[in-house]
Amino acid sequence: MLTIDIGNSGVKWGIWQENMLILADDGYYKKETLQATLDDIFSGSPEQDAVWVSCVAGQEVEHVLTEWIRDKWSIEPVFLRTSSELGGVSNMYPSPEEHGVDRWAALLGAKKLYDFPVCIIDAGTAITIDLMDASGVHRGGRILPGLEMMRKSLLQNTAGVRAVEGGCPGFAINTADAVTSGIVHMLQAGLLEVCEEARKRLGDKMRIILTGGMAEKMLAFLAQVKGVHREPHLVLYGLYYAWEQESANNKNDNNKE
Repeated sequence: MLTIDIGNSGVKWGIWQENMLILADDGYYKKETLQATLDDIFSGSPEQDAVWVSCVAGQEVEHVLTEWIRDKWSIEPVFLRTSSELGGVSNMYPSPEEHGVDRWAALLGAKKLYDFPVCIIDAGTAITIDLMDASGVHRGGRILPGLEMMRKSLLQNTAGVRAVEGGCPGFAINTADAVTSGIVHMLQAGLLEVCEEARKRLGDKMRIILTGGMAEKMLAFLAQVKGVHREPHLVLYGLYYAWEQESANNKNDNNKE
């Protein structure tokens, strides 16, 4: 089967066989050329029996993806929706549909992979944080602007600050480095506080799970934090776990009949 995690500009996918992720990759796309991108990505892929998708890019992208999968494999894709409970994971949101489906899939992936409390940090355009205790109960989260989002906001809204790349981590002696230094400092301080507060809420057995396109860069920000794991395919694992739960439920229903 195939799992697809599609955002507003990036797409990740994984092919599964006998409960194992045998191939995973990622790339970028534009909405107007999505079909051509899918043709390139899956040109040599084998026939798929099922496709499960996490999509935060809107109905237009879902429609294009659905039509492409129908034409390619003559099957209907399943788009994961956030629910109040699935596979032993309980959502704390009073209105679960407000909880992003990628965040929900990440929680499901953590349930599949780990048996300890987790603080999931998904670092992309924005940085989302979700806590889950050892029993699978979602304990809330936060959303922070990502590194480039903060940089662009400062450049667009501050006169005299130019779009020049800078990399100074300390007190800078030019504006470009000062922008980078300030943003990195804010982001690192915020994430360290998140980890400390999460440990207070979830206990010392808690682990930090880093995922998302900026996860590797975030590792350096959390160098002093114990128990940090990087899992780039967490959402894909969550989609597979959701498929496992539905398959088990369907099997039980058939046995009752």
